[in-house]
Amino acid sequence: MVYITGVGLVNVDRHYDKSVRKLAFEASVAALDSSMAESIDFIVVASSLSYLQEPQLDLASYIASSMGLRGVRSIAVESGEASGLAAVMTAKSLVDSGLASRVLVVGVDKLSDHPSWRVYRNLSMLYDSESDAFYSIGLGGVAGLLMRLYMDVYKVDRQTLAYWPALMHSNAKANPYAMLRFAITPEKVLEAPPVAEPLTLLDTFPLGDGAAAIVVEGRAGGGAIAEIVAVESSTGFQSIALSDDPLKIESLETAYRRLVERVDVKDVDVVELHDSFTITGILELETLRLAERGKAAEAVAQGNFSIGGEGPVVNPSGGLKARGHPIGATGVYQVAEIALQLSGEFPGLRVEGARGGLAVAVNAMGSSSYVAYLKAVR
Repeated sequence: MVYITGVGLVNVDRHYDKSVRKLAFEASVAALDSSMAESIDFIVVASSLSYLQEPQLDLASYIASSMGLRGVRSIAVESGEASGLAAVMTAKSLVDSGLASRVLVVGVDKLSDHPSWRVYRNLSMLYDSESDAFYSIGLGGVAGLLMRLYMDVYKVDRQTLAYWPALMHSNAKANPYAMLRFAITPEKVLEAPPVAEPLTLLDTFPLGDGAAAIVVEGRAGGGAIAEIVAVESSTGFQSIALSDDPLKIESLETAYRRLVERVDVKDVDVVELHDSFTITGILELETLRLAERGKAAEAVAQGNFSIGGEGPVVNPSGGLKARGHPIGATGVYQVAEIALQLSGEFPGLRVEGARGGLAVAVNAMGSSSYVAYLKAVR
């Protein structure tokens, strides 16, 4: 069994005055303090754009050294947008194998120090460099094509899809770690500047900096706040153009199937989805079979997946859309947020009595996917 005993979060924002190491330091110290851990065996650092934008390699060891953790073992993990959950899987594997008894997992990325055009150029590398990134129409362009296809295939109107970002902003208002803590209406989503028709600016994630950390241990003790039951993953298509059904995320479907074959995934009361765009959140709901195919947007518009609605509460943090998406750190945020929900300690919109939760990370439009299942220990 593997437990989370400490959590540390930095609010997602444009932290012009803080370096990558400073952000990682703040999150890590908070996690170690809350766990009351006297020592750690490993530090596992998840980051993605740092390796393109920061003048530093071997980031994990330098973060450890800057924290005074000399002599600990360090591992750096990079798996695009799924880096955070890949790091959590690595940490769980270290504890399961007996190589470690306590691991500090840190996710960090910083997007605000560079012009937007450079950040988006680097983000294009999340896609296949020999196809989608080389002949790039941008992340928003691919999402716009998928949204148009979804609308055409399932006869879903644009207004219905606009309820998703409105729900995310509503959830984020109460989250002190969220970047976009203000309400919007579906009408505002439709009126926002176009990114790639029918996608608008309010269907997309903001560019921000962030760091999240958790302490993972092999015994519960008195300070465990949640158990990491299992983490699964799968690779997928290099490009949606290769898929027979681009409205299904095959890698996520495979990862989730592997998860449910290994463990009894029950009592899923809260889910943190990877909604980098409105359409990705909708497709993930359907791929996980939380909604019938072609019906997820309608279900959201009817109030499902929210407090008091049918189904698990999805993205009470505000998700990537409104909490923010600091790329390599996002998966660690998701696991930390679910752990806090399961312990009844989440500082924002709270899912009372939550017994189990899913964290979902997808790189690009499905080149790889990770799913983690956590349950309460109380």
